[in-house]
Amino acid sequence: MKYATFCPLATVGRFCRGPATALAVAVSLVLLAGCAANEDSQDEAVSNDSPLVSTSTKLAPLDERDIAAHPLKGELICAFSVGRNTLLYAAGNVASQADAEAIVKFADQVLRVQAPGGFDQMLRGTSFKGERLVAEVKLAEHAEQPHLAGSDGASSYPTATLTYIRNNSAMRSVQGKWECGP
Repeated sequence: MKYATFCPLATVGRFCRGPATALAVAVSLVLLAGCAANEDSQDEAVSNDSPLVSTSTKLAPLDERDIAAHPLKGELICAFSVGRNTLLYAAGNVASQADAEAIVKFADQVLRVQAPGGFDQMLRGTSFKGERLVAEVKLAEHAEQPHLAGSDGASSYPTATLTYIRNNSAMRSVQGKWECGP
């Protein structure tokens, strides 16, 4: 007794009556299978349940809408900027051990990070940590005393570095200005 085996190409060959047509049908089936597998893998990579929608590793400037849409707790603020672009916006309370809060933006996604020690700790630079993100503001060595930015008591450190790493990707650094005050 012979064992029955299913040979898809032989079945296609019987119906199509030609090797060229059978080959075309077989190639079409392979392409369809590959496209279906590719769509499934994309859905798994970026799903609505994933807290990380943007995979960008380059900071984007925050605008007024971002800051208004993500209110921070704190009486005084600090901001890291490059030119007129604010890349990190933070707030904290004076003489408090409560965490300072900050926001950063990657592509269209705004992420929250925290730093221990409140405003007093972040005044001279600090490390902010969040889910899959670490950002550190470090003042230049010669920036012992801040420049007064205005009569409102704000302090400006003209030379600072923002170093950040996201999702175990390469570390990036940006030179800019760290300003703190009301």
